[in-house]
Amino acid sequence: MMTLDAPQQDAWLARLGIAAPPSPTLEALDIVLAAHLASIPFENVDPLLRRPVRIELDAVFDKLVARRRGGYCFELNTLLAAGLSALGYVVTPLAARVRWGVPDDVPTATSHMLLRVEVAHRSYLADVGFGGPTPYRAMPLSEPADDSFPYRLAPSPPQTSATAFHSYDLEARGDAGWIKVYRFDLTPQPWIDFVPRNWYVSTHPDSVFLQRLMAARTDGGTRVTLADGELAERAADGTVRRTRLASPEAVVQALSDRFGVLLDDELRRGLADALPALLAPATASSGT
Repeated sequence: MMTLDAPQQDAWLARLGIAAPPSPTLEALDIVLAAHLASIPFENVDPLLRRPVRIELDAVFDKLVARRRGGYCFELNTLLAAGLSALGYVVTPLAARVRWGVPDDVPTATSHMLLRVEVAHRSYLADVGFGGPTPYRAMPLSEPADDSFPYRLAPSPPQTSATAFHSYDLEARGDAGWIKVYRFDLTPQPWIDFVPRNWYVSTHPDSVFLQRLMAARTDGGTRVTLADGELAERAADGTVRRTRLASPEAVVQALSDRFGVLLDDELRRGLADALPALLAPATASSGT
């Protein structure tokens, strides 16, 4: 498993606002996860603007830490895995099929990266790379759900008939009950297998990452997400407040103010060209 060297670890922790390397405990893991979700946003500006996305650790570190950008699961969870490994955790990458916003009868590929982390001989789900509802602390894989927590892991059918691993659905509490977020099993994933997955989601014309602007960040107990011009704030109880951002200028400002996405002049110009087409259908529908 890739790991951060000492200078990289210091810079990563500084990016998260953590003063010193913590011991590899469950409490420290939860602190790191919360800091990651608050400090390094999910965003897909690069694939949207047809810019290449590299997921080698040095490239991810440069983008997310040195240049203070955000990214998506293959970037965010690669950085998290390397950082946790440097702190002494045992980390195993896993893969999931996204079910959020997908009808039950529509199949999906294993296009999401998440992590299994071992703490005191117990296994936990850790994920800072999903662009929608995301658990803000580690979730045990073999303990009953905490009724006060707005996420749960539910048993699901095996992803293949040959798998020997348990399969889970991550679910989020919503206004109308529990909603599936993604489905995964515990099959370890070699890092190299994420390279073609990343190529697909960042370059294929059918990928949602090339079709709409997305951003997400956890702000306190609120998960804030952006989908083109719709800003959504999901509270811990599952209630959602939505705001329509009607102009490209308002969207770019929200990326900076609400998500902390640091945009250079080239990115701003690219978004200024791309956003009018993305906002036009929403603007038209809002007037009917």
